[in-house]
Parts: sequence; C-alpha cells; structure tokens
Amino acid sequence: MEVVVKFFYKKENLKEQLTSFIDRHKAGSPTEPLVYWIHLKPKEIANQFKAETELVVSHGSVKNLLRELGYSYRKQSKQLATGSYAHRHEQFEIIANLVLLMSLKSPVISIDCKKKERLGNLYRAGKCYSTAAIKVYDHDNLATGKVIPHGIYDLQANRGYMSIGKSAETADFIIDNLRWWWTEYGIHEYPDAKNILILCDAGGGNSHRHHIFKIRLLQLSRELGLSFIVAHYPPYASKWNPIEHRLFCHVHQAIQGIVFSDYQIVKELFEKTSTQSGLTVIVRLNLQDYAVGIKADKTLIDEKRIRFNPVIPNLSYRIYP
Repeated sequence: MEVVVKFFYKKENLKEQLTSFIDRHKAGSPTEPLVYWIHLKPKEIANQFKAETELVVSHGSVKNLLRELGYSYRKQSKQLATGSYAHRHEQFEIIANLVLLMSLKSPVISIDCKKKERLGNLYRAGKCYSTAAIKVYDHDNLATGKVIPHGIYDLQANRGYMSIGKSAETADFIIDNLRWWWTEYGIHEYPDAKNILILCDAGGGNSHRHHIFKIRLLQLSRELGLSFIVAHYPPYASKWNPIEHRLFCHVHQAIQGIVFSDYQIVKELFEKTSTQSGLTVIVRLNLQDYAVGIKADKTLIDEKRIRFNPVIPNLSYRIYP
C-alpha cells in the first residue's frame, strides 16, 4: 500500500529518510571539502526513493528539500587553473594597484583576441528567432574565410572596440588595432593622457615571451608620444582579464546562432552588442594580410626605453617614447 505524503515537511521521519537517501547518493569535490553534488534529478530521486521505501513524494517536494540542504541547479565553473605561476599573487597585486593609480588620470584598457570563427554557411552554436530552420553545411571544411576578432575594452568608459581581421593574430595586427583606437577615439576621450595602462594575457600575439610585441610597442610609443605600462595576467589566469567578462561575454550573446555569411554581417552583429549598464561597441573591419612567424632578435629591443618591474620583469614593464 502506497503512502502519499503531500506535505512531507510536517513528517520529520519522512524528511529524515529522504535526507538520508540524498546523502547516500551525493558525491564530493576532490578539491573543496564542502562542495557536493548529486547526479540524480528531482524526479529520479522521487522515483528511486519510492522504489526503496514505498513512500511517494512529489518531485517538487524533493526540489524544496534540496534547496533547504543547500543544493541548487548549477553548471560547472572553469575556475581551477591547470598550471601554476610562481609570482601569481604578486602580479595580481601589481595589476590592482596599477588600475587604481592609473585610472585617475590615464586610460586603462584591456585587450585580447576573442575565439576565432569560420566564415561561411556553417553551423554556429546558439539559437535565434527564425521563420524556419536555418540550413547550414554539415562540414566546417567548407569555410570561405577566417574571422579574427580582436578587442580593446576601455574600463573607464565601459566601451568596447572590436577589429575584425581575416589573417592571423599577430603582434602587428594588435599594434594596428591599438593605433586605430587611440588616433580615432582614445586621443579625444583622454586629450591630456601621457600614459596608457594595457592589461593583457601572457600568451597569443601579445605574449610576454615574444620580442616582436615589445619591439612594435616601442615603435608605437615613439610614434604616438605615449608611455605604455603593460601588465600581463599570469599564465593560466587569462579569465581574469576584464575584457573577458565585460565585453566578450556580451558579444558572444549577440552573435549566437547567426550564420557568418560575410564580414559585413559579422561587423553588424558585433555592433549590436549592448548592456543595460551602458556598454557600447565600435567595430571596424581590418582585412589586411599579416605575416606570421616573424623572428625578432632580442638585441633589437631598446632596453634604455623599457623599465622592468624588479620582481616580475617579464609580466610588468613600462615603455617610454
């Protein structure tokens, strides 16, 4: 005989039995002792609990108990670094202090290259409103080109600047985008600025290991008459770069499920990115061809015009014009 209990919270014994059942099926995080999860859905818990105890509870009641026990419906979060860096903590302190100090008088920008995309009638994850199914090719090798989106995010203005490239993420590509941002927009936003703080990852076209990036920055610094204070986020910490969660995540939402048929469509989609907090995005097409694999000798770096941080010289330095 089945015992149907609608308000099982009033039955302490039943609540204890169901809690015990959940505890037997939970698993724990190998790195955090207070984090647990259960692979069963509320309906599955109710069904298995019934099979084991002959007691019937609704899956809604199971949801309530899970919530009471501290469980909620969550997805995984990529917060565990796959590697380590000796001066990780010190570099984060340097970045925090630089942002606080520089933002009073000088522009603070965060730069990075967003995930590369393929151009053509190809599948892209996400959904959009359409009057019928959008048919695309089932093989990505039919792409008609590459989309290289490089972003510059102005922390003070809450504004993004995206350059859509077709060639490769190189130091020259990045420097051209910085020049475009400053001469077209930055100089008007910050007419009295003498310095620019650049926050960037440790890898990619602006890698701290690539001499070519420093050489090109030295050239741009002299051309514009500006000092660049460069702070690379430590290896395995790129997700903390502000552009990731202040610009790229919103761009990602704006372009989901849309076919990138040509570069103009890509530009228009990126330009639609906005948020209630006032984020706007300015986009340009930078369809030049950039050479890859350029070798730069370290001796070409004018170290008289670079002051390196004494503790973490490879991640923090200042370039003078």
